[in-house]
Amino acid sequence: MGSGKLSVTVYERHGVDTCEGQKIARCCIGNICVDAPVDPQVKSGEYDISSAVEDPSLRFCVEAVRARALTAAKSALACHPHESARCVKRFVEYIGLAFGGPVLLVGYNERVAEELNAISPYIYIYDPNRVGPRPFEFVDEANLADVIYRVSVVVIAPGAASSVNIGDMVSLAKRAGKPVVAYGVSFAGLAKQLGIAYFCPFGK
Repeated sequence: MGSGKLSVTVYERHGVDTCEGQKIARCCIGNICVDAPVDPQVKSGEYDISSAVEDPSLRFCVEAVRARALTAAKSALACHPHESARCVKRFVEYIGLAFGGPVLLVGYNERVAEELNAISPYIYIYDPNRVGPRPFEFVDEANLADVIYRVSVVVIAPGAASSVNIGDMVSLAKRAGKPVVAYGVSFAGLAKQLGIAYFCPFGK
């Protein structure tokens, strides 16, 4: 799977898996496919894998497909938009019951942030590519490590992969002794590889 083509079909829809401004794309290498968030400049088409891995958004597509192949992860297709509200509520209930707060959300998804804010005494957001409204505190690189020590759990949105090195983020959280939870269908295989918890109740 190291050479060949990455086939990308961008859908005009958003969801729980995306960060603000992103869309869902079906990404395939051969007959193995995963729905993954992509940045708005990504177009449908075929890409050489060697060039796709140079683009942060397409690199995550390649990594998600490869991880699915290596781990035999079953989930690959994002839930329908009408299911996303239910998904977010269930996810936030899980975070609240299992970890409480404060929470560091890596990758800004407004719906997820608002729901987490309702159950957590404090929510921090780390996303170098996006800035959102208050009441959320956006964290920069300089105080990221300090914030990780203050939170109960680090939550990673799939869309963050285009602006954040997920492996480095997981390592930083593990060194601080903090649990990491990834959500969204595109993380199914990668979460297993990274040794972190994974949540996606309605992905197919």
